[in-house]
Amino acid sequence: MSPLPGDLFARRLREERERLGVSQAEVARRMAARLGSNVDATAVTRIEQQTRAVRLDEAVAAAEALGVPLITLVTDNYARENEAEIQNQLAELALAEQEWERLRQKIHRITQTIHQLSAEREASRSHALGVAPDTAGDYNLNPETQAVLDARMSSTRNRPTNEIADPDA
Repeated sequence: MSPLPGDLFARRLREERERLGVSQAEVARRMAARLGSNVDATAVTRIEQQTRAVRLDEAVAAAEALGVPLITLVTDNYARENEAEIQNQLAELALAEQEWERLRQKIHRITQTIHQLSAEREASRSHALGVAPDTAGDYNLNPETQAVLDARMSSTRNRPTNEIADPDA
């Protein structure tokens, strides 16, 4: 049988207070400041010892005094560990979504480049088909491209035949 919420609150209040290294008197002082009324240190002692029931406004003030969500003081370790795992998974999901967005943008850029290159290829093919065979020799290359081709052809003509056949030789 699971403990009653009041019993769980008392145990968890003590655990969290001790984990944070805060005295019962300090918790009472912080609670009083939040509630705007006097809270005696013995009230915190009695709540932790389960000899005094905690009021809802006191429970909220105690959680705030310790800087923890109220759920922390009314749930057992399994629920807190489950909550921590949920938070871990949410953080991992956020990272995965960022990576997905980065990859989606990369895919978009690549797709745009492919479309652009395909259009250029088609334009080049259309131009080549539009050149009449009898005037094909009249087509002039860009002077820089022509110079590179001429230099390449010149170096190929001056090499022995066996080197041309095997460029790695």
